[in-house]
Amino acid sequence: MSDALIQYGRTGRKLDFPVFDMHSHVGEWALFDAFGIEAHLAEMDRVGVSVTAISSLQAIAGDIRRGNDQVTDLLRRQPQRFVGYVHINANYPDLILPELERCRATPGFKGIKVYQQGVPYDDPRFEPAWEFAAAQHWPVLAHTWGGQLTGYDRAARSHPDVVFFAAHAGSDFTYQPYVDAARQARNFYLDLTYSREHTNLLEHFVRTVGADQIVWGSDQPLFSLAQQVSKVLFARLADTDKHKILFANAARAFGVAGLK
Repeated sequence: MSDALIQYGRTGRKLDFPVFDMHSHVGEWALFDAFGIEAHLAEMDRVGVSVTAISSLQAIAGDIRRGNDQVTDLLRRQPQRFVGYVHINANYPDLILPELERCRATPGFKGIKVYQQGVPYDDPRFEPAWEFAAAQHWPVLAHTWGGQLTGYDRAARSHPDVVFFAAHAGSDFTYQPYVDAARQARNFYLDLTYSREHTNLLEHFVRTVGADQIVWGSDQPLFSLAQQVSKVLFARLADTDKHKILFANAARAFGVAGLK
């Protein structure tokens, strides 16, 4: 790599530096029909994404065990390219720890995924998951939308030893709750997975929060991998900040900083 990162976007060259997609999916859900893991890998190779953290759409939709089994199968087949999130649901609190322990037995699971499903993220039912994350040094990825953090900011402040990724930061053109939460808790990270940021959102996040608390994800196959990475390549940011956002921050959180 010798050119400024913006040149990769201008020329369409494959990225030849480490890139970590920390928010992606396997499976099908609602109107979204996943295009299969071989196509997923081909797109990673085409764009130049080194590794992807993945969770199951089926698990989000409610079939938790089957969904996590899909991720398990993927990790066994492609251990060099993927790390996995264990999806849990606090509506079934008795299943949280057994499912986390069951999945932990498969190498490659390195995080927890949660979704807004009627239980605030700071509800006591989530406590076993946050304690597990702290003990295993796993990050947590939670769905948020339009500044509705659903107690996720409070959970982050209560558990400073856990990295909390807030998915879709800035979504619905709402950014201030994310900025406030990240300023109040250095373990609260802004996940850029979102398809229609307003102008200069990335630059605003770096200016107000700092590049060290920002991570990049694609939401593939729901969003385009190339489109999602381009917004970072073309951002009015220093290349050092872009490298943090595209790789270093997520790699550190997942404990794979030595990945090449």
